[in-house]
Amino acid sequence: MRKLVRYPTKLFTLMMLCFMGFSSLLLLASGIVYYETYSSIAYREIRATKTDLLDEKSQNLSNYVAGIQDTARFIVTNSMIQQVLSMPPDNAYDFVTKNRQISDEFKRLTAVKGGLYSIELYTNWLDQYDYPSPPGDFMHPMEDAASDGWLERMEASDGFWIAAHARTDGEDGLRLISYVQRIAGNRGQLLGIVKINIPEQHLFDIVSGNDAQKASDDFYIIRDSRGQYIASNLPNAELEISIREGASVQDTVGSHYSVIQSRANTEYWVLQQLITKDVLQQGAHEIRTLIVELLAGLLLVTIPLAFWLSRKLTAPIYGIVRGMRTVEKGDFNVRMQMSSIQEYSHLAMHFNRMVYRLKDLIGRLNQEHRDRREAEIQLLQSQIKPHFLYNTLDLIHWRALDHNAHEISGMVQQLSKLFRIGLSNNKWYVALRDEMLHARCYIAIQEYRQNFNIRCVEHVENDLHDVLVPKIILQPFLENAVIHGNWQRGEQAVVTVSFETHSDRIVGKHLVVTITDNGCGVPEDFDAERARGIGIRNVIDRIQLYCGKMYGVQIMRGEQGTRVVIKLPLIYHEEEMEQLRRSLSHEYDSVGG
Repeated sequence: MRKLVRYPTKLFTLMMLCFMGFSSLLLLASGIVYYETYSSIAYREIRATKTDLLDEKSQNLSNYVAGIQDTARFIVTNSMIQQVLSMPPDNAYDFVTKNRQISDEFKRLTAVKGGLYSIELYTNWLDQYDYPSPPGDFMHPMEDAASDGWLERMEASDGFWIAAHARTDGEDGLRLISYVQRIAGNRGQLLGIVKINIPEQHLFDIVSGNDAQKASDDFYIIRDSRGQYIASNLPNAELEISIREGASVQDTVGSHYSVIQSRANTEYWVLQQLITKDVLQQGAHEIRTLIVELLAGLLLVTIPLAFWLSRKLTAPIYGIVRGMRTVEKGDFNVRMQMSSIQEYSHLAMHFNRMVYRLKDLIGRLNQEHRDRREAEIQLLQSQIKPHFLYNTLDLIHWRALDHNAHEISGMVQQLSKLFRIGLSNNKWYVALRDEMLHARCYIAIQEYRQNFNIRCVEHVENDLHDVLVPKIILQPFLENAVIHGNWQRGEQAVVTVSFETHSDRIVGKHLVVTITDNGCGVPEDFDAERARGIGIRNVIDRIQLYCGKMYGVQIMRGEQGTRVVIKLPLIYHEEEMEQLRRSLSHEYDSVGG
């Protein structure tokens, strides 16, 4: 959306989307409100009905649970059982007799109370008489209760339920739910623990009312009054394990089910039921389908209208965008047509006025640039009349020889060569060998003037002597090295000038001129672009004027003294040099159209 708002080229699409979105917003909002209202009412009604039915099932289950706990209390208070467990058997016959009495009592209770699977007794009474094995399998030593992991809970409660678990022997894969109760003697000592086992499936038969036609997706979870897991008929064992370990039903089963819970009978057990959301939202699907069909029909109707309106509003904008792109290419003759919309007409009028003023301004700037460039060239070349200067210098040379002033003669001779190179041929470029000769002449003159020795070292690659370079680009830097080097009296000044070729990805192969000296060096914060010296500033301007902005001069501190690096194009022929100058001029002039 940010791109649609930011770029005018996307305005048509933005307006189409906004118009269609606004048109469908009212229907969508009303549809959502109706859908949510209907779904909420239906959901509450169905949930209330399901909860009432679940309360009835929970009541039936609690009645059965109360009967099981009454049976356990009857056993632990049975005087016969307490008497038998309180006294050790006198002999083997007495042991078998008492064991059979307890077994018969347990079998009678199992037969009387429906749904009981078995009744077991855990006691240390077996340890009081050395008998190979007790008759029957209902009596177990207390160590078995400890190994099953539930004996420790007896310290906090006299009776509790054990969650669904497999039979100890694992026979038939039967799962049991057990209720255990402490058997205490007259003095409060622990005589044993009675354990009543109920098949897990029997509890769910009570919940479903023994209805064989019950829904296969009716899933129940049984918890005790403290919320501890007792049993469930979930189809997936992993889900049952997760619930048993404390995970919430919603997180375990997922979003396809809704959970309801019984509201009464919390004294015993709490019954939870998982209901598929499809049952709660049967009517909502039809309403949702109707809303989607109405929305689709409205969108089909609004598309042609949105297309026409968007095109009407964006056509002038696209015209201005095309005009701006034309101006970017350098064509200032483009003009915008007036629109019937007042704001667009005002915008087109100011655009036309801006283009006209911009064309006029760039035209004047081009002319001023050409005039300034020609003036600079004429100024450099016409400061001294070459013919008059050469004759005068030649006259001074011969008069100096007449008076045996050989030093004066040498200075005049070098000065004459210097001016001949700098002012000859009316061109702004010379061969590299002539530029080097011009530099040697200047150094020779400085040797006459200064009170210290000056040595100029040259390093030139063999094939670079014919390369064409702008005039007088070495002398200003040599002058700075000699004059501002701050050499002490008697110290030799060494200036090194090297010419070599380099290559990079910006300009390709080019010429690099490096000038170094052993003087005091420039300051650390020296910037060549801000140099106030006329000579250095003139060299920088002429290189960028004739060769382009990608070439220029860098001045920095070297390892010893000052280091100057001049970057120039690598050109061998005059036609190439003139073509370079014209291309730069035409590139600048084309901006004005």
